[in-house]
Amino acid sequence: MSKSLALLALLIPLVAAADDSAAGATPYLALYQVLAPARSIRAYDRLVAVERVQSKSPDVRAQDIRITIRARRGAIAVPVAADGSVDFPADENLQTENPPVETNQPKGSLMLSVHAALRLPDALEMPWSEVETGLRQAEELFAKTPGGSAEGAKPRGVEILFAPGESASVTLIGKSERLLQADADGRILVTRDMVVESEQPRLKFSRRARRMLPYVGE
Repeated sequence: MSKSLALLALLIPLVAAADDSAAGATPYLALYQVLAPARSIRAYDRLVAVERVQSKSPDVRAQDIRITIRARRGAIAVPVAADGSVDFPADENLQTENPPVETNQPKGSLMLSVHAALRLPDALEMPWSEVETGLRQAEELFAKTPGGSAEGAKPRGVEILFAPGESASVTLIGKSERLLQADADGRILVTRDMVVESEQPRLKFSRRARRMLPYVGE
C-alpha cells in the first residue's frame, strides 16, 4: 500500500448532475481554494503538483468519474486519468465567474487530494543528489502546509511508479549495483538508507517512470 504523502486530502461535495440545473452544485472557487497547495508547489524547482480525485467506493474506477464545469462559455469537461490524476483549469475568467461544478458521482463520495511529486529526469538516468534536493524541498513544503496530512512528516525515500503490470526496473548505482524490480502495482521504493554509504550514487531507469513521490514508511 502506498505511503506517499498528500499535502491536502478533503471530501468534496460535488453533486450528481440529474438535469441542466446547477442548483446545489459546488462553486468553482471552493475547489480552487482546496487546490491552493498545488500552486505553492510551483515555487520549488524539483517538485511538481499532482491533483488527484478518487471515490470512497472501491467499486468506482477513476476513469468512470466525470467532472464538468458549467461555465457560461460552455461545459468544460475535466478529464480524470486511470490513476485519478486531474488538471483543474485555473484561469482568471473562471475565478471571476465562479461557475458550478458537477459530477456523475453521489454527493460527498469523492476525495480530492494534492500531492507533491519529484520532477522526473528527461533522460533514463539521474544522480541521487537531484532526488535528495527534491526530498529536502518536499520537507520544507510539508512543514509550511498547516492542516495537511503531511505536516511535520519526513520522507524516507522515493516511491517510483510505473504502469501496473509493466516490466520495469531501477538500478541503484554506487559502490556496487542494486537492481530493483517493480511489483505488480508498478511500484519501486528507493530509500535514503539504501544510498547512505554510496559515493555519487545515481538511479538508472529501464523505462520512463510515470511518477516519483516522496515516501514515508514505518
